[in-house]
Amino acid sequence: MSTSTESIHGPARGLTLNNVAIAVRDLPAMTAWYERVLGLTAAQRGRFDAVGADYAMMEGAGTRIELVTLAGASTVAVDRTAPPSHLGVLGYKALVFDTVDLQAVTKAFADHGVEFVWADQQLTPQRRSTMIRDPEGNMIHFFGPLST
Repeated sequence: MSTSTESIHGPARGLTLNNVAIAVRDLPAMTAWYERVLGLTAAQRGRFDAVGADYAMMEGAGTRIELVTLAGASTVAVDRTAPPSHLGVLGYKALVFDTVDLQAVTKAFADHGVEFVWADQQLTPQRRSTMIRDPEGNMIHFFGPLST
């Protein structure tokens, strides 16, 4: 067994997260929703010529979310299995954000008419959360602050 720094830290040493990518059916509508509801900004728009896909790089809330679409492609809808059964379906589950004011965030989502999975629910003895779906069904989860 090697004890070199390379083997201890593996290839992940020096990596940073660039973004989270979400394939969407309607790029303009989804870009507008992420701007209006989450307050993100479309910092960059473009095309990945190698695969023929268009994208919008959404920035804000300390993250970058890449919305990407393959125009004219046949698509499969997001799996809408409800929690907790959604954990039986492998793969992406939700974007997850922290917030210092869960009640205000939850109210803002209600004002925007978003689809709630649950609103301001006790998730653990120390934390409440709200989970919503974007217009194409992707889940987005918001944790309130830890309580003592």
